[in-house]
Amino acid sequence: MDNKMITIEQAYKAMFYFLEHEYELTKSDDIGCLLGSMDWTIWDDSIGPADPAMWEDWLAAVKRTL
Repeated sequence: MDNKMITIEQAYKAMFYFLEHEYELTKSDDIGCLLGSMDWTIWDDSIGPADPAMWEDWLAAVKRTL
């Protein structure tokens, strides 16, 4: 895969899809709970994850990475 630039939101969603796949393989309750908090599509307005603190935690993780 070529190196491509993605947005912080796209990276968050990529992590969500990765964890969703892991959940499908393992049926881990811990991952399931995490996904419930992270889900961007629960609410119709979809301006962020179901748990707004997840977005703030994600931004902090991105900041540490950069």
